[in-house]
Amino acid sequence: MFCGRLIGGCSLILKGNADAEVGWILHRDYWKQGYGTELGRQLLAFAFDNLKLHRVVACCDAENYGSWRVMENIGMRREGVFIEGKPANKLSDKEYGDEYAYVILKREWDAEKT
Repeated sequence: MFCGRLIGGCSLILKGNADAEVGWILHRDYWKQGYGTELGRQLLAFAFDNLKLHRVVACCDAENYGSWRVMENIGMRREGVFIEGKPANKLSDKEYGDEYAYVILKREWDAEKT
């Protein structure tokens, strides 16, 4: 159903000829309703099926369970952890926070679709 208002945003940033980084954000009222998973799948479909990219990466705050679960649900795998790699999120009492990097390759995307 069309709600008639902006509920979030997304990006696909090309990193060279064959790689990209994807990201998304949704208003809290729309979490846990499948929007993040659908958005992530559509970004990957565009990256691999339309742009013919080889590799897509996405990063998130290590404490953001919802975000990294979406990445896992769309077939991405955790490739790295950046310990205290960025300022902590505003809800944390720490000065620096950890960040997860998730990746999926074209061949992995193709295997997920079959």
